[in-house]
Amino acid sequence: MNNTWVNGVASNQVSITDRGFSYGDGLFTTIKVTDSRCELLTEHLVRLQQGITALAIAQVDFKVLLDEISAIAKSLGSGVIKIVITRGEGKRGYSSIGCDSPTVVVSTSLLPEIYQAWQRDGIALGVSTIALGINPLTAGLKHLNRIEQVLVKQQIDENQWTDAVVLDCQACIIETSMANLFWRSGDIVYTPNLDFSGVKGLMRQQVMAHLNADGVEIVEDRFKLSSITDAEEIFMTNCLIGVVPVVAIESKHYEIGRITQQLQAMLNSKDTNG
Repeated sequence: MNNTWVNGVASNQVSITDRGFSYGDGLFTTIKVTDSRCELLTEHLVRLQQGITALAIAQVDFKVLLDEISAIAKSLGSGVIKIVITRGEGKRGYSSIGCDSPTVVVSTSLLPEIYQAWQRDGIALGVSTIALGINPLTAGLKHLNRIEQVLVKQQIDENQWTDAVVLDCQACIIETSMANLFWRSGDIVYTPNLDFSGVKGLMRQQVMAHLNADGVEIVEDRFKLSSITDAEEIFMTNCLIGVVPVVAIESKHYEIGRITQQLQAMLNSKDTNG
């Protein structure tokens, strides 16, 4: 069952003058809950704080927020907690003067069961023709301006794809509609540079840290679509799906590779050990 709290009070409504509604003026994070425990909780809270700082939103009481989501996770057991923070209510126009009371929305949902099948069997991707814009000011942030992703998802649904590779307006690989991308050729793992577009996912950070610790070379750069064609393995990551193999991009097929399997085993070990 879905439940929603607005500023700590059970509610499914926000003001029509809220800047999150009017301008997408805010940010969010989505947390996987397992055995009443929020996974990567510290990292999620740090990302929210970084976003608040980057967007110059008034400070949120993180102790209150932590207590709230911990209690929610305990009652939820397993599923998903989403936190949305907006600049709060404002007057007409873009100016944020006087917007000193952020809105904090916490909601819960079930974790889609299909993710387990994706982890086991992998998924096939299309290639979206909806290009992402370039904006280094907001690149990497999980802000509320998601209209590009909405348009990409419309194309995915129209073509009955599971997901799609998404490029920026300079035809460089950025991500999929929901996840970050990695691929391996030889002993080197590649992933797109996200300093100009896209979301720097927390699972992406975890994967890169794990590969670095294992001595795996990672190349982070701006790649054209042709760079991924001859990869020996491809996988995608986010906090909810974990590590999912990519078994096809359009008509090109790929095997589920050793790095993908090692990363999945690492994540499963963490889940088992709490």
